[in-house]
Amino acid sequence: MFGKIELDEMEITSLVSKTGTTTLLNRSKNIFIYSIDTVKVDVVNYPFDWIEKPIVIEGIRLAGKKDISAMKLNAIAGRGSKKDFIDLFFLLKEYSLAELFEFYKMKYPNGSVFSVLKSLSYFDDADAEPSPKMLVSVEWDHIKNTISEQVKKHLA
Repeated sequence: MFGKIELDEMEITSLVSKTGTTTLLNRSKNIFIYSIDTVKVDVVNYPFDWIEKPIVIEGIRLAGKKDISAMKLNAIAGRGSKKDFIDLFFLLKEYSLAELFEFYKMKYPNGSVFSVLKSLSYFDDADAEPSPKMLVSVEWDHIKNTISEQVKKHLA
């Protein structure tokens, strides 16, 4: 859940605890990370504009795929976790890398596409992480190869 909001820990925890068994895993000034019935949920004060209107399900605002795409590229440029590369792999089934970069520029007008592009070829940190549980089985090497091929295609 993302939005431009002031985060009050007691209020947020009270609200999310109504949805199931809730544990606060981590918190900072702009983010609370919960486990709700074993599902990880991030509540984020996110100062960037939406690319598309958020999806509302049962009163909960969720980022759309274009916003998620931009945020995934931003996350990869920042830390390059395995789960972010995996999410990108699946987003590339729906959007081209050029489209993803357009979403990124819309969301982060001062961001560096060059920095993101460079990060899309660096897998060392992600290689060291355990693979998450997946609903769809995909080999990590296949994910890396697909992303690398898309980067080469984009640069051609």
